[in-house]
Amino acid sequence: MRKKVFLVLSSLGAGGSERVYWLLSQYFNKPDYEVVVVLLNGNECSFSTKIAGIRFVDLQTIKASRSFFKLRKLLKDEKPYAVFSTTDHINILVALVSIFVKIPNLIARASNNPQQMKQFYGFKARFYNNFSRFLFVRFNSIVCQSEEMRQSIAKLYHISLNKLIVIHNPVITTNVLKPQNQISGLKRLIAVNRLIKEKGLFRLLEVMKALPQNYVLTIAGDGPLMNTLKAEVENIGLKNRVIFIGEINNVTEVISKHDLLVLSSFTEGFPNVVLESLSVGVPVVTFRVGGVNELIREGFNGFIAEQNDLCKLRQQIIRACNQTWQHPNIKADIIERFGLNKIGQAYETLLSN
Repeated sequence: MRKKVFLVLSSLGAGGSERVYWLLSQYFNKPDYEVVVVLLNGNECSFSTKIAGIRFVDLQTIKASRSFFKLRKLLKDEKPYAVFSTTDHINILVALVSIFVKIPNLIARASNNPQQMKQFYGFKARFYNNFSRFLFVRFNSIVCQSEEMRQSIAKLYHISLNKLIVIHNPVITTNVLKPQNQISGLKRLIAVNRLIKEKGLFRLLEVMKALPQNYVLTIAGDGPLMNTLKAEVENIGLKNRVIFIGEINNVTEVISKHDLLVLSSFTEGFPNVVLESLSVGVPVVTFRVGGVNELIREGFNGFIAEQNDLCKLRQQIIRACNQTWQHPNIKADIIERFGLNKIGQAYETLLSN
């Protein structure tokens, strides 16, 4: 008899957690498992739901606060063998439901480093954060994206390290690869982010202003700071060197047309965009932030600058854009370390234990 594996998400929007569970659903899509992806809002969708063998259930509740009774009924009727949840508000929802429905294997995925994120928390996020510490006890295991996150959660929430398991985010193999020889006077940089404060894009603009005129930046993504960022680009005279292309679905293809991905974030869990960039052989320059220590091999696939050292980040960008990179080797290395099969097996092992 096939084991039912449920993955609960708020939506399939263009976020890191959504991407990870969408990929994980495809790993579990095999004869041993019946895979069900449960969405609170099926209308927000950046990933395909037309995947043979996977059932997508839209609760049409939009918010976690309205989802308790529908999710409880679904889980009570379906009796899943395992339920995976991710992000604070969904973890809280599933933990509360589990008080009333027996679930053999309940696994949460922590989506951020709470100690790094606390300076960006609004009221709602602080509320979720305080609730998380009490309800994490309901889960059999809590998946952390990096060792740094594991230690942070253990210390802040007083959770045993034995319950906290490090499983990195997966990446899928594509046929896309950055061409080895591109002769051009332009140095093409790209940043792919949600346009919010914690992504540090204003300081990236400061760095751009200090770079030579032949350095150009593409900013991909959408968010509440779009208009403010565009105004800043105009104010500091970068209109001809910085372009905004909005939210994109073909992330790896777009990245492959650039020389370097730059990550300017103040906080990250385990940045999927770095995985995606390296998976097509494009090197990365980043501030030191959650997870990058386990992704970047200095000089082989990128460079790391200390947080808020804008001068160092600028120097590393110039260094990276004037170095010869072995794009096929960068791609092969990241697939070997973080390919979907390897990461999926880690989740499957977690279930078997």
